[in-house]
Amino acid sequence: MWPALSFRLFAFPAGLSMTDVKTDLRRHALARRDLVSPQEAHAAAAAVAARGLALVMDIAAGTGHAAPIVSVYWPIRSEVNTRPLIEALAGKGYRVTLPVMHKVRHPLVFRDFAPGDDLVKGPYGLSEPADDKPARDPDIIFAPLAAFDRRGYRLGYGGGIYDATLAELRPKKKVTVIGVAYATQEADHVPTEPHDQRLDYLLTERELIVAG
Repeated sequence: MWPALSFRLFAFPAGLSMTDVKTDLRRHALARRDLVSPQEAHAAAAAVAARGLALVMDIAAGTGHAAPIVSVYWPIRSEVNTRPLIEALAGKGYRVTLPVMHKVRHPLVFRDFAPGDDLVKGPYGLSEPADDKPARDPDIIFAPLAAFDRRGYRLGYGGGIYDATLAELRPKKKVTVIGVAYATQEADHVPTEPHDQRLDYLLTERELIVAG
């Protein structure tokens, strides 16, 4: 088991900007993620699907909201594979949406998706539901990330998309946000700025972490 990433260990020069600090931490975290073997990735996807489904069921039971709308990202590159989670949620009758990205630093749109539906390539090369699928505001969001800490802070990919999305959604409704990552992407402290949105949970192949 690798120790948590520590940006303090990287010996940043004095005067380095917050952007540079985040970029360096992102690079280290994603390099770790890229080292996950296919066998480890397969086992992680199964573990995340089981824990993720159980968490959604617990949230639904706790809120009395029997049919929450759940957003799950469609995996790219070496991200944790969430397709088993999508299938598990759909199999239990939950309405699943996938995020659709239109512009950096702008909120996502969430459109209906069911296993077997065709996806189209969006303007940023992501696999997304077509525009004819209904758009909905999710109650629960599973979000990808580059690095995380146990306080619930997430370092994304630099586009500010989930921060913008949550800043728009949270004043309108209660939204539970779960960061999904490999345990090796944990940092002891993610550097934050005022616009950074905090997560409610972190979900890895090893555990469910309640942010705090």
